[in-house]
Amino acid sequence: MTVTVDPVWGTAVFLLTLRLGALFVLSPIWGLASVPPSFRVLLLLAISATLVSSLPVKPAIVSDGGSLAAASASELIVGAILAFGVFAAFAVFSFAGKVLDVQVGFGLGNVFDPITHSQGPLIGAILSLLGVTLFFAIDGHHALLRGVAYSIEALPLGTPFASLPAAAVLKQFGVMFSLSLVLAAPALFCLLFVEAGLAVLSRNLPQMNLFIVAIPVKIFVGLAVLAASVAYLGPVAARVFASIFRYWESVLVHG
Repeated sequence: MTVTVDPVWGTAVFLLTLRLGALFVLSPIWGLASVPPSFRVLLLLAISATLVSSLPVKPAIVSDGGSLAAASASELIVGAILAFGVFAAFAVFSFAGKVLDVQVGFGLGNVFDPITHSQGPLIGAILSLLGVTLFFAIDGHHALLRGVAYSIEALPLGTPFASLPAAAVLKQFGVMFSLSLVLAAPALFCLLFVEAGLAVLSRNLPQMNLFIVAIPVKIFVGLAVLAASVAYLGPVAARVFASIFRYWESVLVHG
């Protein structure tokens, strides 16, 4: 039995695999799963083959090794640029958690994450895992695949990326910081009132060891307010993940 592979189809699958590889490798979702590299490669090939077979994909004409190398480099660049949007979105949860860790007092020590094999503050690690959970809970992975399909239509495979709009990148940075503050705002405001109350108390009771008293109070208030506000994180998370595709659209349109 002879198996024939269309060279155009094979080239499209190869180029799309490079785009998806750069996208997923640089995204925090990929790093949370402890799976063998061979499985990841096969998964990328399966997704690429499925998308190429189901979409009217027309890759750039590759006539020799030099043009194939240029097209491959272009796909890696495109994947890295798209990955920045995903990374910035998930950084919202991590940054909000680190801000709360500093205010609550957990920033004094780190915990070991057995999944990512890294150390970090407690609330930051919890909110990062919560962000990944919400992403899959609201079918963000399906929207991500639809976004990849849109990127193929907006910027065909192998097409050189003309220029990176700096305005879109800076805007994504601004979105990351603003939504991080929105995410942590309830606990931050309560901790601000606690700090003000403790400051007044220290003025009236100078003999009290404020550091010993403030740490447990801030931990209790911060965790209590954070737990009470978890039910209202859905709209904020939806805005966070929607910013990924707004960034992709702005970048691909100008690309």
